[in-house]
Amino acid sequence: MSGMRGELSRLEAFGMATLNAVYVRAVADDTAITEAIRAKFPNAEVEANSQFRGITLPSEAFEAPEGDLMELSSRLETDVLWLSFQSTVDAFQFHHWRAGKHLRSLVYGCFVNERMWERAEGMSEPWERDVFFAQEALKLGLQYLKGDDAKREMERIGREAEIQPGRTEPMLDGRECARKVAVHFHLPAWGL
Repeated sequence: MSGMRGELSRLEAFGMATLNAVYVRAVADDTAITEAIRAKFPNAEVEANSQFRGITLPSEAFEAPEGDLMELSSRLETDVLWLSFQSTVDAFQFHHWRAGKHLRSLVYGCFVNERMWERAEGMSEPWERDVFFAQEALKLGLQYLKGDDAKREMERIGREAEIQPGRTEPMLDGRECARKVAVHFHLPAWGL
């Protein structure tokens, strides 16, 4: 097994995982995509499906090269996603550009504080409610809160699907959130 799927399987065997990946939506000229990816990430291994090309980056490359990804999205006039997680601290990142326009950035527990939202920029995307605000998770979280005010606030955050920097809610499992994003976008190398 090689590439993303191999790296995920190898790390998961040890009960931990880190993934930093770029996904480029396939457009008509597949050669242009491959050349553009190789120009930005010359040593990256590329995996493909019918919708996206996936590029795995080293585990220490956790900081998204946002300028490069925006430029790649603009030049190819397509969607570019950055998806990463680190399972031992439940860190999670998602960035999305379309034709060079920044649509969304979400950063949880990556650079400042573990298990805290650091960035939430752009408009929420359709998948976010199911990934971050599932009713089962809300019910579980409410069991551990003390006081009616805290419970009402948690219910409000869930109802409004609100993500704000500086908050811990909604809490998440980094690997599971990344998997659900991969399912939503049908990303390569996730066994989908």
